[in-house]
Amino acid sequence: MKKNYLYTVLWLVLLVVIALLAMNRLPQMSLFGIPLKEVDILADLKEPRSNADPEDAALAEIIDRRADSIMAAKMEAAKHAVAADTTPASNSQRKQRPGRSRASVDSLLATSSTGNALIEDFSMGDGYGMEPYYEALDRMAAEGGVVRIAVLGDSYIEGDILTADLRMMLQEKYGGCGVGYVPVTSETYGFRRSVRHSFAGWRSYKVTGSEFDRSRETISGEYAIPDSAATVELRGQRKYYSRLDSCDRSSVYFRATAPCTVTATVDGGKQKQQFDVQPQQGIQELTVDAADGGKMGRVRWSVDRTGDDYTFYGATMDCRRGIILDCYSMRSTTGTNLLGVSEKNMMEYDRLRHYDLIVLMYGLNAITSEITNYAGYQQRMCEVIERIKRDCPGSGILVVSVGDRCERRDGEMRTMRGVLAMVKYQRLIAAEAGVAFWSLFDAMGGEGSIVKMVEGTPREANGDYTHINFLGGRRLAGYFYDALIEGKEIYDND
Repeated sequence: MKKNYLYTVLWLVLLVVIALLAMNRLPQMSLFGIPLKEVDILADLKEPRSNADPEDAALAEIIDRRADSIMAAKMEAAKHAVAADTTPASNSQRKQRPGRSRASVDSLLATSSTGNALIEDFSMGDGYGMEPYYEALDRMAAEGGVVRIAVLGDSYIEGDILTADLRMMLQEKYGGCGVGYVPVTSETYGFRRSVRHSFAGWRSYKVTGSEFDRSRETISGEYAIPDSAATVELRGQRKYYSRLDSCDRSSVYFRATAPCTVTATVDGGKQKQQFDVQPQQGIQELTVDAADGGKMGRVRWSVDRTGDDYTFYGATMDCRRGIILDCYSMRSTTGTNLLGVSEKNMMEYDRLRHYDLIVLMYGLNAITSEITNYAGYQQRMCEVIERIKRDCPGSGILVVSVGDRCERRDGEMRTMRGVLAMVKYQRLIAAEAGVAFWSLFDAMGGEGSIVKMVEGTPREANGDYTHINFLGGRRLAGYFYDALIEGKEIYDND
């Protein structure tokens, strides 16, 4: 006769339930600094509570008041400068637009509307907000040339999501072609739609890895060393985006402390150019132009040497006139890693590839479920911005907030408390650093907006309720584009 284990199983189930209920009473815990999710087996049965926490609300009010007071003080100072017929202190490297000696106070105030997802400029015309970008657009219209934008971020823009659509929209309005900067190697080369990217013969290093050499670091946070028959090839595409099937020129960025030969092969061999590289301590740039002022749809860069004497960063597909937008994404970063880039490296790279606007899209990896005080992160990011100001003179700086991110809480998907706090802190970062700010969180719809993107048809975000997909990226890029266009119109109409 078989033994009946029914009661044993029932007792085991009861003990498990009791243990899970008891675990719900435990305080918030973390493992290796990572907060653990709370255990609540009755979460789906509970009535949802308000996402607002009294302490969070009080902190948010304090942060907003600090940012608002900074704006008010800057507004008052700017008004006094206008009344005294003087110009607010400006970046010495900035070139003023013809006939314009200072930013209009009224136009800067008009852009201060975070709730409407407009760009809020805390620079007050001192040359570190949106003005360098707007002025560069005016110079390009009058004199030709290019306007360069760098978007630095984490996995939210990995694979050129959002930035590819923003690039396309800006190039269609202002002119331009080509995908811009592409790292020599990439984990997402098969996922990225904006360029056909292939490479071989490299050892790759990222700032998030243990063997990364900080002395070689630039803003990209990655580099590659030739290992054997090293090549990198970029090919234009026309399936998903316009103006990316070809380009006017291509460049490669690298260091070489020993001689080597670098070869550019255009369109499968129709054009070939060899460069005899001499050793230098700094970053070098080589450029090949399409023959007879035409276009190139494919470019392959190769190096005939291997070893640690050579450090390669990336290759480009650029235009001679129009918008160049470079996407620098690095998963798992918070942006504070930029403090590790040496002043020498930052300034050398800026000299070779200067940006009229640097967009900072970080914060996602600094957010946790329970922590709402990001004062330490705020301080570090202010230091990052001061570094950029010092090492990249003449560049405008725009802080873009995190987007919505949800977790299951009280039986439903709800915006993480850390997101709400981070958006406030990022606005304060822009205010204290005296740069521009745009709230992606507000633009996409605020609390719970990522849920609609995940569960809507067609689906616009991934099941982690954090990252957008290409379709969602296109919609958010449209909001970003509108904010940039509206900001320029207000600037022009003052």
